[in-house]
Amino acid sequence: MLTSPDVVTITLNPALDDSFSVPRLVPGSKMRCSAPRIDPGGGGINVARVLHVLGVPTLAIFPVAGHIGRALTELLEIEQLPFEAIDVPGETRLSHHVTERDTGLEYRFVLPGTPLSGDDLDRCLEAVRRAGRHAAYVVLSGSLPPGVSADIVPRVQCLSDAVGARLVVDASGVALAQAHGAYLIKPSVRELEEHLGRELATTAEQLEGARQLLETTRAGVVVLSRGHLGIALITPTRTQLLPAFSNDLVSGVGAGDALVAGIIAGLTQGWDLPRAARLGLACSAAMIATAGTSVFTREGLAELTSDLPVEHSGGGPLSAAGLG
Repeated sequence: MLTSPDVVTITLNPALDDSFSVPRLVPGSKMRCSAPRIDPGGGGINVARVLHVLGVPTLAIFPVAGHIGRALTELLEIEQLPFEAIDVPGETRLSHHVTERDTGLEYRFVLPGTPLSGDDLDRCLEAVRRAGRHAAYVVLSGSLPPGVSADIVPRVQCLSDAVGARLVVDASGVALAQAHGAYLIKPSVRELEEHLGRELATTAEQLEGARQLLETTRAGVVVLSRGHLGIALITPTRTQLLPAFSNDLVSGVGAGDALVAGIIAGLTQGWDLPRAARLGLACSAAMIATAGTSVFTREGLAELTSDLPVEHSGGGPLSAAGLG
């Protein structure tokens, strides 16, 4: 376990992701599938995996249960990602990603996850408190499992404040509304529409909705993910649109997590927000070119930008040239 990480991620609903393809989804028929790809999954775990590729000292904290949970931790050990797994009863969930080859459409089947008791949740938060004492950022990302209410967000906010870390929240539904005082919130347009209860069809409507979220949560930054259009950065003093990097789409799974990771990686180096966001967009584009939730390589990122980040240990700071 990494004792002094720059970033601590907490994933309350981790998953083992399997990804495969079929010629076409046909009801009632036996469909011959491609060989599956198996990856660790869950929002905060995906953020940590990308940060690890970028060389940012990161610790992933999550509950783990049963045979599936053990398989998940074994995969993280292979990736050499520092983590702290909290043993809980039950079975860690599976998540299925199916690509229909004839159409290129991707389907995601997301299971609910194992319930967390109050004691289990407290143990997860205590692990975050211990690890976060020297961290610059705490990241709460992903769905909430049964038994965990949206008030977990202000609890993590209080914990982050107590250890002097900035909180980054990537959540949806009621949890998004609870992100009061977070440093950064990253909703998608769909998640923002669900939160506000109205369609946001135009750029102007999306920006106004993001400003409303910023005001009601008193967050420092809202990063609105706009899919192939890129992102919008909204702070109390500025609004900026940044276009997406273009790349071949293999799978959209994990692209938002890579965006968050890239932004945090830049911020840990003291970059300004727009420059860090450009790194996040490059990471997101690199992620969509990989299968399932497999993480891109440093070489894959270099194909999008010549400014390949270097390791913290021994290599110096991340290169910022050309990402502004």
